[in-house]
Amino acid sequence: MANALESELNSTERKFLELCTQVVGDCGLRLYDFQYNPASGLLQVFIENPETGTALIEDCVKVDRGFDAFMEESWLPANLTLEVSSPGVYRNLVTREHFSSAIGQLVMLNLKKRYEEIVGLENCPKKLKGQKKVKLKLVSQTDHGLALEFDGQSVEIPFADIKKANLETD
Repeated sequence: MANALESELNSTERKFLELCTQVVGDCGLRLYDFQYNPASGLLQVFIENPETGTALIEDCVKVDRGFDAFMEESWLPANLTLEVSSPGVYRNLVTREHFSSAIGQLVMLNLKKRYEEIVGLENCPKKLKGQKKVKLKLVSQTDHGLALEFDGQSVEIPFADIKKANLETD
């Protein structure tokens, strides 16, 4: 879960990761994340300025144009559609670096099991009982998961129990 950009990628996705990292880096920006859908041919590239944590429209245009030189590569699918954008306010949290940058903020976790099955019934507030989608404050990150807080109560949720995570607002 926490290292999705570096693991569990097939060979085409690995090539996309290398290409995206190169193009975005050549533009003086950082690759935040990418998603490739082979069925539709959609390649979504999420970028950010390392200084601001977001991207302007000018940054997106620069990266989009940076891909032009590579669009004739033989391994690229014929139906490829490129979409470049900022990761947004509700950005996905995928890597350990993403989680580290979100410490102190609210996160929405989509869990693989009900909340009380992960933290134990005795640590489960009534509001969260039976829930697989929970909004908690990210306190810290451990080697195996996330330390979180809800209504003053601290819990740890292992990465293995997290299906998806993203930033949330108050």
